[in-house]
Amino acid sequence: MRLFVALDIPEPVRREVRRRMAGLRERLPRARWVNPDVLHLTLLFLGEVPADGVGALADRLRDAVAPFPAMALRLAGAGTFPADRPARVAWLGVAAPPQIVPMQAAVAAAAREALGLPEPSATSGERPYRPHVTLARCPSPWPRGAAEKFAAAFPGETGPPFVATRGVLVESKLSPQGPRYRELAALPLAGAADAAGTVDPADAAGAAGVAVDRDSGTGR
Repeated sequence: MRLFVALDIPEPVRREVRRRMAGLRERLPRARWVNPDVLHLTLLFLGEVPADGVGALADRLRDAVAPFPAMALRLAGAGTFPADRPARVAWLGVAAPPQIVPMQAAVAAAAREALGLPEPSATSGERPYRPHVTLARCPSPWPRGAAEKFAAAFPGETGPPFVATRGVLVESKLSPQGPRYRELAALPLAGAADAAGTVDPADAAGAAGVAVDRDSGTGR
């Protein structure tokens, strides 16, 4: 089973992404575009996992995210990887509170423990986690003019701020029409039940937020 762990992106945000994408594909070189209906913020891509290990994996992941509070997030800005070179990935930036980084690290550690994977070595080339939402992958890298046109279509914030109250463990099945996703387990964050009344989504715009690193190519 091909799995990943992510945070949900709510419909009002997906709707705005969908609106800005309208007509954009025709003005850019060919790419594999993510369907806005299933837009998400990836925390960890796991790849192939044996079906009989999913239950234990889900339990470990729930324990890993449970101590972290619901998080105020927003999509803001856009760019491409690698920076200042022909683009292979087009992304939307994410403003997030600093605790998203240790939460992602806890998710990665829990997955390694559940699946019996080794710790990454200092020479593995693994980049620090920087939250971003992948919107397109470019089999033939886009020239810089196309990358700049993409970024210009997403100025400022994209959609309203929102509160992430849970992670999800998702199965991704590849098909000629694109990947099909199936939620396998919900991973609630602390205080998820009453987050709407206790977390101000506007906090996502605070200066303490974490934005995407333009030089990082990490992501699913």
